[in-house]
Amino acid sequence: MAVKIKVKDKLEDDTLDLSFCDLQEVPIREIATIRKASCLDLSNNQLISIPNTIVTLMNIVKLDLSKNMLTEIPQNIGEMRQLRHLDLYSNQISRLPLSLGELKNLKWLDLKDNPLTSAVASVAGLCSNSNECQACARNIVAYLANVKQNIEEERLRRMNTATAIGSNIDCIVKKEVKKKKKKKNLDKKEIDMKEITSKFIPKYSYCVDSENKFRQEQPKLSNNGKPFGKILCNISSRILYSIIIILILIGTALPLIILLLSKFNQTFSNNVIIYLGSQTKLPIEYYQQLGIEKVDLIVNNTLIVLDNFKSLVIQHYENIANNFYT
Repeated sequence: MAVKIKVKDKLEDDTLDLSFCDLQEVPIREIATIRKASCLDLSNNQLISIPNTIVTLMNIVKLDLSKNMLTEIPQNIGEMRQLRHLDLYSNQISRLPLSLGELKNLKWLDLKDNPLTSAVASVAGLCSNSNECQACARNIVAYLANVKQNIEEERLRRMNTATAIGSNIDCIVKKEVKKKKKKKNLDKKEIDMKEITSKFIPKYSYCVDSENKFRQEQPKLSNNGKPFGKILCNISSRILYSIIIILILIGTALPLIILLLSKFNQTFSNNVIIYLGSQTKLPIEYYQQLGIEKVDLIVNNTLIVLDNFKSLVIQHYENIANNFYT
């Protein structure tokens, strides 16, 4: 049960001290009314999460969240660009949002006694004194900003690659369509020529000796046959086209399997993500989370489009029915 306190009574000078108040939720609305407070102390409470609305406290430059039960901090924490001092000592935080890299004014950060990933922990350092906490702020901000930039570059690279592959596939498909049309036209002309020649060649011309029959059929073979090199070229192009399609299907299916794996087997998914992260040195866990969000967004948008299309079709046929009966 949330503890009710008089927030205004906790203000002393520019510091709003809400520590040791057994808080389970942050009273954002009450804090926002106190414009004078620039330092907010929420340490030694029972907080398990921080609401995203904390970014509305634009006057806060020092935020103490130490000795709580936080497992994460808001994804939009980067909007508190005025923040200079952030204390997260002794929580249950394992990962940091990329938006933290946008806090260019952050001068002091304490992350010790948190179950951080090995990569983040090595960047953060020990944070055992003021100098190390200042270095932690600089290093973490620079590290997360660099990770975010790498992710954006990788996303753009994949988009460009997908666009290039799509263009190549379009070209191959167009060539195949042209070949089929050309072949169809040639077959049609060949049938017409057979019909014309059949009108002028007597039926008894086929009843000749083997030598004359061979001579009559030899031109036909030369007209209908195809060069061996052209046959090989067609086979090679079809094999290449099949290989490209298979590679595209594999490249599309593999990320989808990684994205959807967490929905069916969280433990196995975590093991796969940890292994891929250790092998590639990339934030695979973030890629997975970003991909899941994008897939959910695409599915929701697709359902909305289908519903709209269904409504349009129903309305169209209703209009047709009304016009028919009137």
